[in-house]
Formats: sequence, structure tokens, C-alpha cells
Amino acid sequence: MAHLTSFTVENFKRFEHFEMNNIGQFNLIVGDNNVGKTSVLEALLVDEDPTVFARRLLVVLFKFRRFDNILTPYLEYFVRRSHKGWEQSQIRFYPNQQTITIDFVLDAGIYDWKRPPFPGTKSLTGNNAYYSPDFPVPYIPFGQLYEHFLTELYAKNIQFTELKDQFLQDLQTFIPAIKDIEVDVYSTGQQKPILRISQHGIYNALPLGTFGDGAIKLFIILIDIVLNHDSRLMVDEIDSGVHTSHFRDFWRTILKAAQRHNVQLFATTHNWECLQVFKEVLEETEMVQYQEKARCFTLIDSKVTQRVEAVCSTFAQFENAIETNTEIRGGAVV
Repeated sequence: MAHLTSFTVENFKRFEHFEMNNIGQFNLIVGDNNVGKTSVLEALLVDEDPTVFARRLLVVLFKFRRFDNILTPYLEYFVRRSHKGWEQSQIRFYPNQQTITIDFVLDAGIYDWKRPPFPGTKSLTGNNAYYSPDFPVPYIPFGQLYEHFLTELYAKNIQFTELKDQFLQDLQTFIPAIKDIEVDVYSTGQQKPILRISQHGIYNALPLGTFGDGAIKLFIILIDIVLNHDSRLMVDEIDSGVHTSHFRDFWRTILKAAQRHNVQLFATTHNWECLQVFKEVLEETEMVQYQEKARCFTLIDSKVTQRVEAVCSTFAQFENAIETNTEIRGGAVV
């Protein structure tokens, strides 16, 4: 799938109309609380196949927002009801020179997704919306930590492939002595397989879950980068669980992995240090080539337009803002 260059959202969650233009490969999204950063990531789950998009949104509700069931009418959660024409939402996205439009239409309780110019609609049911390793969603929500499905994803996509050596090397950012990752299915009383990390100089292999939030966060991101080769990945609060002392290696590892797999990255943060280190890593000699692909989008709740506006900064622009200590993390403006 070609990378997005821009996209437009109408009547989706809090957005009556929202645009992002001049999108790069590595996009950091900042802004005040409740300005819509997470909503942007959810809108970016859009896919050329409307059924895939709807299924992803239902997974977000069930898996990440803990809805108690999967019902297609729950898609109403993503519609901005305060708008006069709330029965219809639309997302247009632009990979290269192509324009793709997805319409969400509510009609007498029937939820359909349409993709012109195809005739008719694609009706959905919730039965196929459950998250599974066979249907990974390119979205890492705030606070996601180790779960058993990660073992299946690793075993299926990395364990016996040519990607394993690089994957282990990348994990050295948080586990310097890592030697191997084992899928343990034999432990006494074990109901599900788990991942164990073996290390040089240490006899016992330890479960991945014992290595702390930073290591788990990096593991999840690296897995999802592999799964979303030639596509895009959204990460909410990318720095959560990562100590500031690891930011530099963390960013460098993620950017290089995304470049290797041609993944377009969209990540949110509130953290000034996360922004600053993002800039500093891109200034390193080996990373300068990434600068032209980097963007910082500041979401601003404009009292003039009565909309949330996305202000795009190229690398040179947000580099200057950070160096002059100019606040670029957003807020309400008049």
C-alpha cells in the first residue's frame, strides 16, 4: 500500500471537518488533552476495503476500549452526533496521486460502509470482528503491554524467518545481553505458550514480561512494524513506559526498523523530551537522510474556524521550534 500524502475526515468522532496535508513517513502528532490525537489514529485505520476498516474499528472498541460485546451498531461511537448531518461520515485519503473515499452511512439502524465507485454497499456483522493473530490491527493503544497473542505473532512471523537476527539486535536497546527468544510450550502447568528471553552469561531464560514496560513496548512496536510492511502503523503515546534515558536508542531503533520495512509511522506524545530526542536522533550523521521524511503535526482547537486544525512542521521547522524553546504541543487558540 502506498504511503498517505494527505487525508480528510468529515463527521468522525469530534471532527466535523479535519485535514492533514504534507504527510511524511515518520509523523509525530502532538496537541492538548482531548484535542483528538487518538481520534486521528483511529481514522487512520481506514482501508481500501471498507469491511476491513469497520472490523478494525470494532476491534478497537472490543479489545482496547473494553466494550462488552461486538455489535455492528457500536460503530455509531465513531460518528459525530452533534452535527446536523451526523448520519453520514466520510474519510478521503490520498496515497500518492490516488484518491480513495469511504462513506459511513446510518440509515434506520443499518450500518453500511460504501466505497465509490463500486455499486451497492458492504453490510457488516460483528461476528468476525474479534482480534486474533490472523487479523492484527495496525494500532498500538496507550498502555498496551504483554499479552499471549504476541507469542503467536512472533512464532508465526519472525521465529523461523530471516528477520530474527535483526529483531534480536533491535531488542538490545532494552535487553543488551539478549541471545535468543524461545517459545515455551512445555512448562509444567502452562496453559498457553509464552516467550522466554535467553541472555549471554545467564543460565535461565526469563519470560518477556519480566523485562519491564520499555522492553515490552519496543517488542510490540517491532512486531507490528514487521506485520505492517509496506503499510502504516499508529502508536498512541509512543513514549509511555519508556524512561527518558532510553529515548535516543528507542527512537533510532524504531525509525530504522520502519525504514527497513517501508512502514509509515504515526505516533502521538505529550512529552517535550520525546519531541526533543526525536529531533536529536534525526540530527545524527547516520540519520540525516530521514529528515526529509519527518513531520510534526500540532493539533490546535481553533476558536476562529471552530475546528481542530493540524499544523504541519517539517523537520527544519520543528527543529527550530525546539531549539528556540517554542511551545509546539498545541492548545486552544483564538
